[in-house]
Amino acid sequence: MVSKRIIFLLSGIPATGKSSFARYLALEHSFAHYDLEFYPRGWPHPELKRKWDVDRPAFVAQVRRLHDRIALDWGFPVSCSSWVKELQAEGVKLIWFDGDVARARQAFVRRGGFVVNFDRQVAEISKAGYPTLLDCVVVPALSASGVFLEEREIESIVFR
Repeated sequence: MVSKRIIFLLSGIPATGKSSFARYLALEHSFAHYDLEFYPRGWPHPELKRKWDVDRPAFVAQVRRLHDRIALDWGFPVSCSSWVKELQAEGVKLIWFDGDVARARQAFVRRGGFVVNFDRQVAEISKAGYPTLLDCVVVPALSASGVFLEEREIESIVFR
């Protein structure tokens, strides 16, 4: 059952399906999808970017006035963990997309990403102890055989 009013922050290992699931939520459950890494194209309301940059609680309040269901899609750098805590304090539910790092790296390269960026982010994630040290729902999104969980399977984990 999908709540009428909810905000998810979809984060995790790069190339594990965060954006695909956010698009699924938008299509199947009328979520507003904010791809925070692709401004302004990925923002339904690009005018909120300034608010996001300076005051996450105010951003959450504003986005709630505009939408009932929101998927924030952001593979946040470890250095921004305080921002994630701010979001969580405002009731945003963190969903961590996890998976086989070698397979995720292959998927990242296939879509044109720079390996050095992937490796750096994964090393920072590991050093920070994520997702273990986060208050989040963990989705085992990508198997060692390279198979992604289907959206309905992810949905059953997320909406427990």
